[in-house]
Amino acid sequence: MIVDYSDEDENQNQYKVPITPDVDYSHIIKVREEKRALELSKTYNFEEPKKNHLTGNVESFNMNDYAFEEQYHRFNTYGYANDPNERNRRIVASQDKQGELNNLIQLGYDVDAEDPEFNKNVLAGMHKEDKLKRDNLKAERIKANDPAKGDYMGPWAGQKEEQFHSVELSQEQIQLLNEIEERRKLKVEESKKQEQILEPYMEQHVNRTDTFGGRQFIEPPPELKQVDHTCYIPKRCIQTFHGHTKGVSVVKFYPKFGHLMLSGSLDNKIKMWDIIGNKQCVRTYYGHAGAVRDLNFSNDGKTFLSAAYDKKIYVWDTEYGKVSQTIQLQHFPYCVRLNPDPAKQHSFLLGSSNKAISQFDIRNGQRTIVYDEHLQAINTITYFNYNRKFVSSSDDKKLFIWEFGIPVVIKHISEPEMHAVTATATNPSGLNWVGQQSNNLICVYDTKAGNFRMNRKKQFKGHVSAGYACGVTFSADGQFLASGDAEGRVYFWDWKNATNYRTIQAHDNVCIGVEWHPIEPSKVVTCGWDGVLKLWD
Repeated sequence: MIVDYSDEDENQNQYKVPITPDVDYSHIIKVREEKRALELSKTYNFEEPKKNHLTGNVESFNMNDYAFEEQYHRFNTYGYANDPNERNRRIVASQDKQGELNNLIQLGYDVDAEDPEFNKNVLAGMHKEDKLKRDNLKAERIKANDPAKGDYMGPWAGQKEEQFHSVELSQEQIQLLNEIEERRKLKVEESKKQEQILEPYMEQHVNRTDTFGGRQFIEPPPELKQVDHTCYIPKRCIQTFHGHTKGVSVVKFYPKFGHLMLSGSLDNKIKMWDIIGNKQCVRTYYGHAGAVRDLNFSNDGKTFLSAAYDKKIYVWDTEYGKVSQTIQLQHFPYCVRLNPDPAKQHSFLLGSSNKAISQFDIRNGQRTIVYDEHLQAINTITYFNYNRKFVSSSDDKKLFIWEFGIPVVIKHISEPEMHAVTATATNPSGLNWVGQQSNNLICVYDTKAGNFRMNRKKQFKGHVSAGYACGVTFSADGQFLASGDAEGRVYFWDWKNATNYRTIQAHDNVCIGVEWHPIEPSKVVTCGWDGVLKLWD
């Protein structure tokens, strides 16, 4: 009879002991079993840990990065750390801190790793008496109560036995508080009066009969006629317009004829200037409580829109100076554009700081459509393709093409080298669109047949516009392109070959706006943050 006491592994030696009824082999079997157990103990480290490092045995253990970093920095800072092996439930201390740890245990501190308070934040343990004191303080603390009720205390709730003593104010302190309250009431009353004063109105500065010969105020003089002409670059300043007390942010000519000019300023005022006649301020429109951001005329010039930082849009009657519609906003308006289509002159688009473009109806002041795709504030809105489409630019460095009345992007333009477009203009031929970028370049896009493609062969550069929304404008015949500059200069380029023909030092501060006269071939008006408008010829 043969009994096999070998391991199941084929690589192990086979231990076969012959057994007969007459011979006792029990001692041989016992010796061989002891030898086998010794070999297994050496293999699986049953008796003592196998030394695999110069200082002892290193065990492998899996833990996440957060737990490792926590224990690593705790050990380097305080000399204590929890053993990552949860089966041990012990604390690992450095040699320098081992004696201190033993003293803490002898003094009665609880440094057991199984204590959840120790595992959270207490690195050197917490004394048992301190724990009892902490629990007693929590029990004696006044309840915070319901936040929805008036007796809510929150983190300011004290202890049950704590007493507060009210401090009595002296007569001088009471008198001082009364004076402060009176000043506050006066400020409130003044603000209410200002709101009443800020009702929109118009102030006439010249005699209407003497200046305009009895004709309607906005009617152009008979000598102005729309004819095709060749434009020239201006050479000198022929008139300086003073009247604004702060920087001028926007300037617009009267449509088609340009005999009048509107200017919006940081002093909250809108002024109208006579360009052909006496060349002075003829009207001032009051009503905004914030700096004027943008202006836009209707096709016939009888109506214009004004947007300001008081979060209001006014629809003005140019002739009588009355506001026909007021639109209150929740965000700052940046650009406002009426639809040039004669059948859609009642609709306008508004780009504001809420990352959306809103379409309004000036007849009832209601918002009809929201074009919401941009990720940052809207900078410009420009119509093209016979006013069927418009392109919008934003601080998110993207250009979106939309169809008017459909709030879905039909073309998305975004490239790594693009920068935010802050001002735009269209060629009088309607075949090109230019955008003032924040990298001191003016990019060009072709809009022929309703397409919108970048013309990489043509760029206008040389000026400094980074950080400012310096305006751009075309001459009436499309031969020249002009742009403002952050250093107060005006640059004139030839449209065909992008050559800089002339640079004029126009203002002492930023030249933020440039407009070419629609009829006069060489007249250009500029505005700047020095509060001055200048007419060049």
